[in-house]
Amino acid sequence: MPSNQVGDEWTVEWMTPKPNSDEHLDNLVLSPEQAAEYGDDLVMALRVDDEILRERGLDPKEPFGWKIENGELLMKQISRQAFEWVAESDREDSLYAQQVLDSRARRRIRNFQ
Repeated sequence: MPSNQVGDEWTVEWMTPKPNSDEHLDNLVLSPEQAAEYGDDLVMALRVDDEILRERGLDPKEPFGWKIENGELLMKQISRQAFEWVAESDREDSLYAQQVLDSRARRRIRNFQ
C-alpha cells in the first residue's frame, strides 16, 4: 500500500476549530457495527477534543485515522496527502473527506478577505 493511503479499517477525521478559539472539537460518528465493537449498541458518537488527541501523541490541527478495535478507540496521525487521497477514493468516508477539504478551503478564503 502506498504511504499516502489509509487502510480501509481506518476512518479519517480532521477536527474542526471552535469558533473564536484555538481549540478543536469533533464527534466521531460510529456505525452500528462500530458501536457494537465499542461495547454499547446505543453509542452513536464519541466526542474528541485537543486534550484527548494530545494525550495520544496526536496533533489536533492535523488529520488522523481512527477505528474501534476490541472495544477500544484507536487513533493514528495521517498526512494531509493521505486525507486528500481518501477524498479522491471510492471509500465510504470519501464524501466526508471531500466536504472537510471544501469547508477548510472556504474558511481560508473567508479569513483572507
